Amino acid sequence: MTSQTAFAKIDLLQPAPTQPLGYYDYFGKLLSPQEALELVVNKGLNPNDPISYQRIGAVKITKELIAQGEDIFFNRKIGDTFGLQGVFGFGQGANIISDEIGAAIANLHGQSTTNLKITLQKDLTIGSRTFPKGTIIPTGLKIQQGQVVPIGNAPNGDITCALCHATLSNNAKILAGVPNGELAIQLFIALAPNTAAGFARLNFNPLDPQYKGNGKTIIDSKGNKVELPDPKKFEKAFDDAVLDVPFGHFESSPDGIRDSTQIPSLFTFKNHPYAASGEGAVGPFAGLSSLNNGVHSSEINLLAAAQLSAETLGIDPEVYIGTFLQNAAVKSLRLPEGVTVKPSEWLRGVIAPNSTQAELEDQIPAPGTGTYPNLRPSLFTYNGLVFSPNTGKPGDIASGTFLFAENAMSAFQNSLVPPANQTSENWQALNSNSVKRGAKVFEKANCATCHIPPFFTDNKIHPIDEIRTNPARAQSHLALNKLLVPPKLYTFNTPVPIPANAEVLDLPTQGISDSPTTLPKGILPKGGYKTTSLRGLYVSAPYLHDGGAAVRAGSLKVDSNGSFTVVNKSGLGLSGTLSQSIPADAASSLRALVDRDLRTLVVKANKANPSLVRSNLDGTGHDFYVDRQAGFNSNQQADLINFLLALDDNPGSF
Repeated sequence: MTSQTAFAKIDLLQPAPTQPLGYYDYFGKLLSPQEALELVVNKGLNPNDPISYQRIGAVKITKELIAQGEDIFFNRKIGDTFGLQGVFGFGQGANIISDEIGAAIANLHGQSTTNLKITLQKDLTIGSRTFPKGTIIPTGLKIQQGQVVPIGNAPNGDITCALCHATLSNNAKILAGVPNGELAIQLFIALAPNTAAGFARLNFNPLDPQYKGNGKTIIDSKGNKVELPDPKKFEKAFDDAVLDVPFGHFESSPDGIRDSTQIPSLFTFKNHPYAASGEGAVGPFAGLSSLNNGVHSSEINLLAAAQLSAETLGIDPEVYIGTFLQNAAVKSLRLPEGVTVKPSEWLRGVIAPNSTQAELEDQIPAPGTGTYPNLRPSLFTYNGLVFSPNTGKPGDIASGTFLFAENAMSAFQNSLVPPANQTSENWQALNSNSVKRGAKVFEKANCATCHIPPFFTDNKIHPIDEIRTNPARAQSHLALNKLLVPPKLYTFNTPVPIPANAEVLDLPTQGISDSPTTLPKGILPKGGYKTTSLRGLYVSAPYLHDGGAAVRAGSLKVDSNGSFTVVNKSGLGLSGTLSQSIPADAASSLRALVDRDLRTLVVKANKANPSLVRSNLDGTGHDFYVDRQAGFNSNQQADLINFLLALDDNPGSF
């Protein structure tokens, strides 16, 4: 395949290459069938046996694999019954507004909507806030024409990847990979009766004196008696913090940092490494399978973070487990009354003696990480766990040999391309040659130094001192650096449960990190952010990892020369957009990204909002501008914005 550096010399408006069928992924390298055959032969294996390719870690990209990944993406639940439902209570929380959701869907009379709005039939109190009966709340849920279940939802409260990573077009067609930027994630999380079970996602210490009260007393890992936080006080405070987060944003890392980020697009082919700080870098599909694994294990498995809580959070594991359980949604999972216990022993002895039937549902330890619940992280799995359902479950669409589900979803995501920008604005920009002129501005402003066409990324992680955006998310994994073990996986022909004689693969880390047990280059020493691809910008506003470069439609008045004035300051920043469930306008938000004067106003608006400040959402950094001070006039800036908005599946055509 041609390198991205070579592609920088071609027309910036040429369509990007797509994932080729019949090729093999080999830990991020794309091999032709002949190259894969030669590799198998060099390993001393039979190239005519498909299992030989699985044994060396090569994944054949086929229509069938992509279809299986699509099925898992849209239809297979994420999360575990024990943690997400039994302890956290996600389904119970959603059930609180189920009547309102049902009524809102019925009122559609079979029509579609991109943002289901519910009307409360009763007062609703969450944390310190009460929403009176009659309040209209936008949920961000997408309903297809003729359907009664939102995209990404199951009737029993389970959710799928599509909840966050799919939307509807203007003609009600599903657009997979486009972020659901209107989703009321904060509402659905805060509705859960034990939201505080996810306390490690934010900067909450359960032993902070302000939460003392009627908490249970437990025995910690050192044999000391410790009083847990008052469950009502702790839940209320945590719900308040969750409600700070804007629509379309989420918290996923159990790092004790408030580091919300916006839902990303999933146009993943050649867009490695993955996640905002690029920590998904090792393993199949250049780290994409690691990211998919994280969604199903470290992000959703709330209890597993207890393994490393002492080292990463400074919280005793028994305190972590006790806090997690004492207010469990299902009462039988709560710590017992009138007796002081060590939570881990009580959990194992009374509720879940077999961890694979509870918190490790469909998850297994990666080779070389140890034995649960004392696993070490690796560059592939940051909690030592791998999502891999039992091979012998034909009714489970994610079942198969080891790592099948992650690799199938990776192949599917890599098949996605940005949908065509068929807005009248793009048609006019293409016809007037504004897009072509914008491409020249893009080159002149040296944007292609990092955003190399045709995928518009350099596939690197840039240190926080260079990129200078809000550092919170960049620091998310730093505490793991001294705990890492070399990344290993079982071969991809290995059945689950794992047999005793299973073969093991050592994952290559050359060029990614300085050693197999250090974080990827760019993250160390103080954190960093990956170079995000610019493809699909017109469907992924606002911008920067925190979404801080946000402007509401109608907030700017742009004249025929491309110069602008702010006509509505209340529409600047997240406080004027997603904090109110108002979409950010792509063109206006891009202008805030590339114009330093407008960005200053946007950052000021963000920093004036205490909720955004608490969540580390400000829109700072990435100080690379295309404005008057940088030597560009307003017409050139407008052309650049039109070029960026045209980067769809075929940027040069409508």
